[in-house]
Amino acid sequence: MTKKILMTGISGLIGRWTAAALTRDGATIVAPLRNAGARSKDLLAWIADHDGDPARLMLVEGDLASADFLHQPSLRDHLDGITHIYSFAAAMAWGLSPDFAKRVNATAVREMIEWAKAQNALERFVHISGYLVTSPRHRASISFDPAALAGGNANIKRPLRRLYKQVGAYEASKLEADYLVRRAAFEGLPVTILNPATVIGSAETGEIHQVFGIEGLIDGLKRGTLSAVPGTPQDWTPLVPINYVAEFSARVPMSETEPSTDYVLLNQGTPPLREMIAIIADELGVKAPTRHLPIWALRAILKSGFEKRLGTPAETLAFINDYRFDTSSAEAAAAHLAIAPSDIKQALRKTMRYVEAAAQADKAA
Repeated sequence: MTKKILMTGISGLIGRWTAAALTRDGATIVAPLRNAGARSKDLLAWIADHDGDPARLMLVEGDLASADFLHQPSLRDHLDGITHIYSFAAAMAWGLSPDFAKRVNATAVREMIEWAKAQNALERFVHISGYLVTSPRHRASISFDPAALAGGNANIKRPLRRLYKQVGAYEASKLEADYLVRRAAFEGLPVTILNPATVIGSAETGEIHQVFGIEGLIDGLKRGTLSAVPGTPQDWTPLVPINYVAEFSARVPMSETEPSTDYVLLNQGTPPLREMIAIIADELGVKAPTRHLPIWALRAILKSGFEKRLGTPAETLAFINDYRFDTSSAEAAAAHLAIAPSDIKQALRKTMRYVEAAAQADKAA
């Protein structure tokens, strides 16, 4: 049976790379896309250039920011026989308005879950969450545990209101979506949750078209405002190459036999933040800072009015920590399908070279 997939977020970094891999393997994808008429040509060409099959991709007008987006006629008429839902869309930015972040990152997921429950052909709901939520220490620090809440009967409206005030709209909305998907799994929906770390470029070529998670480090080094390494010598921001995430996302959920699975996708070879910054600085040809500045002190500085001047939103600091993560289930699943990890330091260097070459090409254009 040919797999027919409803995928949101196909224009994003993980979405397009996964779509190329899925269509290469023979799956058909229906994907809502804002301004589909104007944007389809370039995206289809990108899929073809990355060994995907654009003939298996149906891009239709659709906007997750619109209420009940699945009922938009442009999309609704193409949803018969969906076997898999790939919930990959996310409004990714710092300083998002809570209403917008909640609508795109959480409410749209809720709508897909409710629709999925009524689909007889559906085999699995695949959702991109985030690695931080898998840390018990992080869940304790924010007093919000999606897995524990999903299995109980507590009213989560008050914890969610507190969460949006505490951690910012982007992370809060992603945590709310994580809860919704885990709740659906608890109620019997076949679910795979993928929790990628900060995604960098392809380990083979460095190619990347969205830099999110290390962009502040790059910008700070270029501008000379990153004069100290945030955190302690043990702190890090774990990384994972996009080609690994895409291959895992395309192949592992298709081979699942368990009713619910959960994977952390990150490279355990990611160096501490000080070394990672040194690698980025080396590729930029600038001097790297060596002394450390405690997170609490940096957060106080940013919140005192320096966020815009330094180009570093306080929201980003939650992703710098000394937490460690259990990747054993993901590593076992990847090994079973011969999906090999890469040298993450070399992947970071290739990413930086790709990003800088693209920036120079834009300047010359």
